[in-house]
Amino acid sequence: MTLPAGVHRFGAVGKPPLLLLHSSQSNSGQWRGLIQELGAHFDILAIDLLGYGKAPATDDIEAEAFRFDDELPRVLEAIAAMQWQQQPITLVGHSYGGALALKLALEQPVPVRELVVFEPVAFHVLEANEPARAEIERIAAQMYQEDAEAATRGFVDYWNQPGFFDALPERIRAGMTAQAAKVTRDFAALMGEPHKLSDYRNVTVPVLLLQGKYTQESARCVAHHLLQVLPDAQSETLDCGHMGPVTHPQLVNPAIVDFVTRHRDAECLV
Repeated sequence: MTLPAGVHRFGAVGKPPLLLLHSSQSNSGQWRGLIQELGAHFDILAIDLLGYGKAPATDDIEAEAFRFDDELPRVLEAIAAMQWQQQPITLVGHSYGGALALKLALEQPVPVRELVVFEPVAFHVLEANEPARAEIERIAAQMYQEDAEAATRGFVDYWNQPGFFDALPERIRAGMTAQAAKVTRDFAALMGEPHKLSDYRNVTVPVLLLQGKYTQESARCVAHHLLQVLPDAQSETLDCGHMGPVTHPQLVNPAIVDFVTRHRDAECLV
């Protein structure tokens, strides 16, 4: 079996399939602790999304034209390589990866068993006149400035706290700055996704939507809207911010583990 570059396999062969999708300005390594906790119970794929980790770059796609439909073929290729097309998959996604996971759960190009998302930033569900929409559009717009480091500083500090970026080691700052062009494309995909809020009524699988207590209004509003329409969703707010899966895995991972193992154990009893 040959997996696409930037797709990493962990866990136990023959166990139920689990797909992990990370946030912008990150890579599949953000799930390292979760993989350790679930490795005995699932066959796991952790995917570096385009432009991150060991995945291919996206320089050949115009920034404003980038969509989730550009991101998905590689994900589906990895699933096909694992021969998971007929096995219901557990999806776990954070932020950008959470919004991509929502699309997979809605469209079901492969069968989905359940969905866990931490603050899926599906900004396309926000109305044009909402303050939260204006807020995130300002952050997206600043990614187009010529100073990539300044753009990255604004993006990283928005999702963390003022001064967070400058406090990072120089090597990490440089790596994040090099990814600024992909962040621009991520915003284009999140804003340009054609699905409407009402479409998510058709996500019929069980959903756990996790939120951070100290998050931004844009992410909070997206979560609020989604919880109004997802037919089988539960929500939990944790004592962290938007980057909780990275900064507070000791809070986030137990909630994910409890949800996915509970559903797996319930199915085993049927």
